[in-house]
Amino acid sequence: MNLRDVAADLYGVEPAEFVAARASAAAGADRELAKTIKALRKPTASAAAVNALTRRDPELVDRILQLGDRMRDAFAARDRDAIRDLTRERQRLLQRALRDLGTSPAVGREVEETLQAAVVDPVAAAAVRSGMLVRALESTGVESVDVADAVALPLDEEALAAAAERSAEPLVAPEPTKTRKAAAPQEDRERAPDTGTESASERRERERTIRAAERALERARADAESLDDELDAEVDRRSDLQAERDALERRLQRTEAELAESKAAERALRRRIPELQRAVRDAERALDDARGE
Repeated sequence: MNLRDVAADLYGVEPAEFVAARASAAAGADRELAKTIKALRKPTASAAAVNALTRRDPELVDRILQLGDRMRDAFAARDRDAIRDLTRERQRLLQRALRDLGTSPAVGREVEETLQAAVVDPVAAAAVRSGMLVRALESTGVESVDVADAVALPLDEEALAAAAERSAEPLVAPEPTKTRKAAAPQEDRERAPDTGTESASERRERERTIRAAERALERARADAESLDDELDAEVDRRSDLQAERDALERRLQRTEAELAESKAAERALRRRIPELQRAVRDAERALDDARGE
């Protein structure tokens, strides 16, 4: 048994069964491996849905993720017709995936964002293919997708190598022909009038901060949910032990009562021994008299 095999099985179970499955896996491992297994994080609902999809319909997931390479080629060639057709195909496949999952609207949106991020970024695609997501992914369309803390275990070298063979640049739409005004230096385009208006760089930084805070909140909620599950499991275990203790106490009381009865019966029988011994001697003498001895 190794950690990656355990995790591959663990992240394939239903979210409600995760904590119990993790405890069971840890119980059957040596001390060091058990400690690492116990540290595996419970996936969020959307991450668990994506993990389930990769196992239930890997062909559909591959079709969605393979669009990334085709779309990168289309963007590089500035082929607007191909981009438009691939975008429609992507939406069709995403809708099919969501329909098959049957999740709530909120979870469905996170699943769709995760799969779209995987189409955009090869490393995100490798994270999805791992089947061990613990949180949803998202793409800004400008920066590489942040997969930090998104996968239960680091991606293996083969997956990273495959991702490296693809373009690591996020997909962006072909830019229209620039006007003379649009060709101004970048710093001029990003500089907002001095009227308190937020500049483009400030807006991007604020959005990054918001996304980081949202991810931190999602992780905190997942950890809190996992803790609640562990607490429930421990409460159930304590209740079972208390019931077993109560049953043993009742059995002990019955056994002690039976023991007391047995001791009393033993004392009563011992008290009868002298009487029975005298009866035996009297019977022997009566027999001897009858025989004339």
